[in-house]
Amino acid sequence: ARNWTAPEGGLAFWVVFAIFFPAVTGFTQGVSMSGDLKDAGKSLPLGTFLAVGLSILIYFGATIFFAAAQPADVLMRDYAAMRRVASVDFLITAGVIAATLSSAMASFLGAPRILQSLSADRIFPFLLPFAKGHGPGGNPRRGVLLSTAIAFATIGLGRLNIIAPVVSMFFLISYGLLNYATFFEARAGGPSFRPRFRWYDPRLSLVGALVCSAVMLAIDLTAGIVAAAILFAIYHYLKRTSGPSRWADSRRSFHLRQIRTNLLAAAKEPEHPRDWRPQLLVFSDDPHRRQRLLHFAEWLEGDSGFATVVRVLEGEGAKMIRTREEAENELRKDIAASGSEAFPLVLVAPSLIQGIHTLVQAYGIGPLKVNTILLNWFEHKPTENLGIREILYGRRIKTAFRLGCNIIVLIAAESEWDQLAMVSSEKRRIDVWYWDDASSHLMLLLAYLTTRSNDWQAAKIRVLAPSADHPTEEKMTNFKSRLEDARIEAEPEMVFNANFSNVIAFSKDASLVFLPFRLKGNQPVDPFGNPVDQILGKLPVTALVLAAEDIELEAEPEEGIAGEIAAALDALADAEKKAKEAEKDAAEAEKSVSSTREKLQKAKEKALESASAESAITEFEAELRQAERQAEKAGRRSVKARAKADEAQRAVVALGLQADKDPADSVDSGQD
Repeated sequence: ARNWTAPEGGLAFWVVFAIFFPAVTGFTQGVSMSGDLKDAGKSLPLGTFLAVGLSILIYFGATIFFAAAQPADVLMRDYAAMRRVASVDFLITAGVIAATLSSAMASFLGAPRILQSLSADRIFPFLLPFAKGHGPGGNPRRGVLLSTAIAFATIGLGRLNIIAPVVSMFFLISYGLLNYATFFEARAGGPSFRPRFRWYDPRLSLVGALVCSAVMLAIDLTAGIVAAAILFAIYHYLKRTSGPSRWADSRRSFHLRQIRTNLLAAAKEPEHPRDWRPQLLVFSDDPHRRQRLLHFAEWLEGDSGFATVVRVLEGEGAKMIRTREEAENELRKDIAASGSEAFPLVLVAPSLIQGIHTLVQAYGIGPLKVNTILLNWFEHKPTENLGIREILYGRRIKTAFRLGCNIIVLIAAESEWDQLAMVSSEKRRIDVWYWDDASSHLMLLLAYLTTRSNDWQAAKIRVLAPSADHPTEEKMTNFKSRLEDARIEAEPEMVFNANFSNVIAFSKDASLVFLPFRLKGNQPVDPFGNPVDQILGKLPVTALVLAAEDIELEAEPEEGIAGEIAAALDALADAEKKAKEAEKDAAEAEKSVSSTREKLQKAKEKALESASAESAITEFEAELRQAERQAEKAGRRSVKARAKADEAQRAVVALGLQADKDPADSVDSGQD
């Protein structure tokens, strides 16, 4: 009875737990030997639960028996106290030896195999010698010898109670990571994760990981923090040195799950000009010039968009399948060589125009659609007819433009590109020729996105606005105000009587020039109507831009489709409210008419009995006519109000929303 309470001067709970915990970890030895099990999926859960259950019965039984047989001070200080109550005391010694040997043998069987597997994965180069096995079963002899050395060194310290908490930390870290890995795999939702254990729940894995972390800190806060720091350091060391993954894990499944969730969420939100970002299709058939195009695409993304490098192969038949695979592998290698974050895509089509039609319309998923085409200006040989090549090139551009894509054409000779690479970021300048049209707005945004990349962070943007009249201070003030409203830091400058020569004179020393172009028939021309080929070699690296959409640089959050939806829902709520009030007034008016008719009927019945009721009848008839007129007016107001409410409902539906019958619910749905 005295042993039901904790003894004075006893060890703290977590200290006892740390010492005791390694003794109950033997039931996981089956996991270490899982490679040798005939049916690991069945044997591991069954064996683990039986081992845990039997261990609980034995340990709790022993605790109760010894507490009932010996005083606390004896149990605390005499490690041989069990022999005092045993009928056959030498069996206690034999049992201790047997338990020690069984634990040692389990570790000698399990730990070296884990070390061998870890070495075979080539994660830590210095462990490679332990990957070698001996005999038909590949026994890890070297791992056993290392385990023996560690065991002798530990025993040599002579203070196992100090070692036990350290061992507990290793066990808890292993169990915690195992639980978290299982939870992560389950949350990733990959079809390959199919646990056979029917009562499995991801929340239990998460709780297990959190409990292991909490117990580590409870045993020893300092040791727990140090263990976590070491684990964090090992993780980052492996992240930097291990190279490509040697096996599949659940990270990709988790990312795909996040993509699905985020795409579905984005599809439910209305589009807004503030959300615009470049979704690039980068057309490149020339491997020699592809690297320049890839670098330029990375600049234009500004860490906000996506780029897909595309090739369209003209042809048909089974042989094109292999050609397509080879072309896609070539694109993948070029992307890796450039260090760009782009996706490769090769499309086989009967003709280039048909391929562009198909690709631009079908590329993307959900709200993620292509909005910009990037390509090099074509190269030609001296023997080729430049005019015909320009027309064919312009026809392809027009195809993509008619499908709603912005067009960006990069003109960059190899010498100009090499010269640009030698200029430091702070000495670079981007010139944007600004006509205050859709192409100008797009160019200004692209110039800003370019300065978000590391190569252009310190570069300056100069916005050149052609002017038919001499620039005045008022015009310059308005021009600066527009740039400030767009929240783009740039140096504004107005160019009087701008022409092709002015463009060359002003921008010949720039690092990058954004210049609008248009299509005259099927021929690309500059803003002044000159063929684009005239600009070749006279300007530095140049991007010709043709916008298919107008980017609202000054758009506020309440503008756009979101503002229209909110206004439509507000109008619907107001119309529904007025309609309900009008219907209520009409109902009350009808009720008043019914009440007056009842009074009139009663007055007529009394008139049969007494002639004095005739005046009351006349009064009720006048009241009834007045009530009927009011009911008629209320009915008309109700019909008009309901018609306005229905019109507001149709306006909401036209914006792509399903309005509820309850206007309050409609407003809430729109806000959500």
